[in-house]
Amino acid sequence: MITNFIQHVQLFIGWIDWVFYFAAFAAAFGLARSSWMFWRQQGYKQRIQWALLEIQIPRETTRGPKAMEQVFASVFNLRNEQNGPKETWLDGEISRWFSLEIVGINKVTKFYLRLPRLLIHPFISSFYAQYPDIEIKEADYDYIDDFPPTYQELRADGYELYGLEITQKNDPAYVVNTYIEFEPKVGDEKGRILDSMASIMEIIGKMKPEETAWVQFLIVPDVSNSWLVGAKKIVEKMKSSTQGAEHGKGGNEPAIRLRFRTQGEDKTLKRIEDKKGKACFYVTIRMIYFAPRGIWNQDLLNRGIYGYVAQFSNDDQRFHKPNLLRTKVEWDSFPYFFPKRRLFWKQVALYDEYRRRFVPEETWAGKIYNSHLPLNYCFFHKPMLLSAEELATLFHIPTNIVMTQVTMNRIESKRLPAPSNLPK
Repeated sequence: MITNFIQHVQLFIGWIDWVFYFAAFAAAFGLARSSWMFWRQQGYKQRIQWALLEIQIPRETTRGPKAMEQVFASVFNLRNEQNGPKETWLDGEISRWFSLEIVGINKVTKFYLRLPRLLIHPFISSFYAQYPDIEIKEADYDYIDDFPPTYQELRADGYELYGLEITQKNDPAYVVNTYIEFEPKVGDEKGRILDSMASIMEIIGKMKPEETAWVQFLIVPDVSNSWLVGAKKIVEKMKSSTQGAEHGKGGNEPAIRLRFRTQGEDKTLKRIEDKKGKACFYVTIRMIYFAPRGIWNQDLLNRGIYGYVAQFSNDDQRFHKPNLLRTKVEWDSFPYFFPKRRLFWKQVALYDEYRRRFVPEETWAGKIYNSHLPLNYCFFHKPMLLSAEELATLFHIPTNIVMTQVTMNRIESKRLPAPSNLPK
């Protein structure tokens, strides 16, 4: 009997060995596949030639978020996507992204647009179609080159830094408040009395000359539509005819509805249905503020500039600044040890990621490669899914009701080319 027991134990151990071998093979295969995809995608990214454009705004701009929503809807059609195994596995093609940036330097606000060079003409045309009075020109140099290339050097120059990334707290199908909530219901856009950009413009205008704030919107067109699965479940649940209903005795009688949807639920349902029909983007919002240590005030970004985004939160969807994605470290938070060193490497990572316009990696190999081991990991980035309407609410050309004469270099008139039919 003991002999049989030993034989069964040996047989069981043999099966455990095979399970271990299979798990090791699966892990090795997954890592190899991820490494291959990361290598090919890196090659694709390095072949993209980038251009940095500055958006110069006239003194009178009456067109607001509604016009910018149409810009994003047009830009969405410039997207590219993988088509076949060659583009996926050999070319490493990924969706090209672009960056919209609000820069506060020396009490002056500037707007920049960074995009692949081959898309300059259609991209600019989309802007001019909606904002004919603005002027877009290629920047002489990248503004980030005015500052040290690494956080270590920035710190050695006597500066301190605070930075964060913003995520969505709930399912991406839910919608934040948008400009529709405060735009005039009738008449043209000249009847506007509010502009959501006013708060961030005012904050930058009140900064000291030595303080610097950067806000970056990294935007990738959504080509997968994977979020629609969750949206469909939410809609079906809210539309259920038996929501909050009870059946008769025995469960055989028809359900009787005990309540109807509230006005808030109807509004939520309408917002989700509207979002399903709009162009959507995966958006990473990254913010950085730095100043000499003597005047450094992290609340200027942590509560002030972040509040410009957070003001659009509602009961359905809220913007969130997780501790793992901002330069805040406490001794009682994971992983609990070396809080000062973890804070340092968070600052290194955020400063580096902003300068590189880093878009979160999809592959595990890419996440490992971009981590600052052993104390900072690149596994916690979570881009938001925003519709063109939501995105236009967060970023649009400031209108004439924003008092920005002091904080912006506005152009007095737009330069136009000579007519093509002039005699030679």
